Amino acid sequence: MKYKYSFVIIAAVFLMSWTACDKIDEPLQVVNVQNIPEHIDDTLFFADSVLVTQKQVLLEDFTGHQCVNCPTAALAAHQWSEDYNGRLIIYGIHAGYQALPDPGSIYSADFTCPTGDELFNFFNQPLNPSAPIDRVEYNGSIILYYITGDWKAAVDIEMAKENLFDMKIKNSYYPKKKAVSINVWSTPKTELEGKYKLVVYIAEDHIIAAQKNNNSDIGPEPDWVDYDHRNVLRDAVNGTFGGYITDDGTISQGETYYNQFYYKINSDWLTDSTDLIIIAYILNEESGEILQAGELKIKTEK
Repeated sequence: MKYKYSFVIIAAVFLMSWTACDKIDEPLQVVNVQNIPEHIDDTLFFADSVLVTQKQVLLEDFTGHQCVNCPTAALAAHQWSEDYNGRLIIYGIHAGYQALPDPGSIYSADFTCPTGDELFNFFNQPLNPSAPIDRVEYNGSIILYYITGDWKAAVDIEMAKENLFDMKIKNSYYPKKKAVSINVWSTPKTELEGKYKLVVYIAEDHIIAAQKNNNSDIGPEPDWVDYDHRNVLRDAVNGTFGGYITDDGTISQGETYYNQFYYKINSDWLTDSTDLIIIAYILNEESGEILQAGELKIKTEK
């Protein structure tokens, strides 16, 4: 059974209290801590945190294991992420008819999830491979198609934008509980009008399974039986469209807003060969634009 809940803390609650975010000196600085928390009965405890102080970009890759063009798009996007030193955050949304499982075949795996289906329908059922880039309109559309070359052009434009939010993500994984505590600090760098939401997803990386492919330059065709599926969207931690950063969504420059979530992990995802990743992003409720994004692995040592 899987369950989840979330809450926003602005004053002292439980054993945590709101404070200013740790001083951020470098982008993407990873801090490893290993302690046993007093408030959770678990003999093992793994905590990681990441600090984000540069503008990062979110690419939401609508894909499917029976989409022949999708591997070319996905591999290109992940190469761009490396070129940008990890500042391009990517997750794969398996949705639409090309993502449906085919029982009894090598495509029997089911990578779909209710969150992915909801996003697919929200964006009016785009064809695969397609992607919003920070959900910003480019060439008259929010949904961009890899084949047109719009993905890379939009990524480059978004990368050049000013950083409007610093973000810190901390994951605390409890193996006995098969649960993770997710903590996110958000600090606006300038005065921003409107209301802002924080969205938190969980994805599974490095799932080896079959994938249709029509590009022999990147891998076997037509069936790439040992394809590496990257950052497959598994679930929304706080709902498909997230929740307000504050009680009413309004924010002030220089203030740090802290959100904490507790999530029970599906045991099927806790394997030795894959990595679980928390992806968090901040969006403007009115425009839908994503202003900052970050990702952090969940440790799954026994």
